[in-house]
Amino acid sequence: MQKLVLLFFAFFFSFEANFAQETKVIIKQEGTLPKNEFIQTNFAGQGYQSSESMEGVLSAELSSPKQISFLHLKNNGKILGERTFWVGEGDYSITGNVTDLSSWSIDPVHSYAKISEQIKLSEGSVQKELILENLDKEVGVNWLVLKSDLFSQEELATAIASIPSELQELNYLKRFQADLLLTESWEPVEGELSRDFKLESREGSEISFSDYDGKYRLLEFSFTGCKPCIEALPEIKEIHERFGDELTVISVWDDRSKDTWLNTAKNHKEIITWTDLWDEAGYVTKLYQVNVWPTYILISPDGTIEQIWNSYFKGKILRKMENLFGSPNP
Repeated sequence: MQKLVLLFFAFFFSFEANFAQETKVIIKQEGTLPKNEFIQTNFAGQGYQSSESMEGVLSAELSSPKQISFLHLKNNGKILGERTFWVGEGDYSITGNVTDLSSWSIDPVHSYAKISEQIKLSEGSVQKELILENLDKEVGVNWLVLKSDLFSQEELATAIASIPSELQELNYLKRFQADLLLTESWEPVEGELSRDFKLESREGSEISFSDYDGKYRLLEFSFTGCKPCIEALPEIKEIHERFGDELTVISVWDDRSKDTWLNTAKNHKEIITWTDLWDEAGYVTKLYQVNVWPTYILISPDGTIEQIWNSYFKGKILRKMENLFGSPNP
């Protein structure tokens, strides 16, 4: 079944893309994942999950070399491992054991991977110079983000300004720049005042968290590749419908692309009728120090953080809301 899923995505990528370089990635991993684990794959702006074995072909037409990334996760959202490879025009093969991402290898090795290894093995001023020399390529931008501690704030600002406009749109660069804005020492703990933010809604408008001051708010932090986040949606819908007069539900999606947020798992997300926001740069997710998905934060009408809890267990969120607001009569 998994092989059929991968082949479907191969067709989808080729059909949708309209760029210069044709890329084919053949994935053939040994072994089987435990029932409570899965692999999240992201490639060419698309993502999907593998819950058993991984075998198939992904195809895309890319405007420039890109990374294909893999996350090994538990069903509760905990990250067990990650791996990325550079791919460009041509055919690539990725092999290894599906349960151990460190065993994975790619053939052939892209030239960006060789540049990356050269930067990795260098030190100090030599490493900085290699990074700056390669900022016209995504591999250089990638290392600038990874090794930002080598640069002063002024050097970072100059380096970022020199990056070509097409690379300025890289999501992880936007996320890095958002991280630079997180200078305030603030801990999102129970009893602290929450922090305001603005994000894009599904309808395309900009929504401020403070728009809902004076009412209880349930912040739900999710990302599309998180199985328990998707599984929680029917329960979130019930909470919204039963307690909407007293509680505003706000979903914050930490997806790396707008298309993933809007269109991946669309058949599950179509039940969303509450406030639904895209955290494009990951700023709000980092601000609230979310590192387990889903995470739920209950905010009181005066803006105080009342409760924080992680992961999804069926019925748990609903019971908490019933304890707070009571069980409405049917």
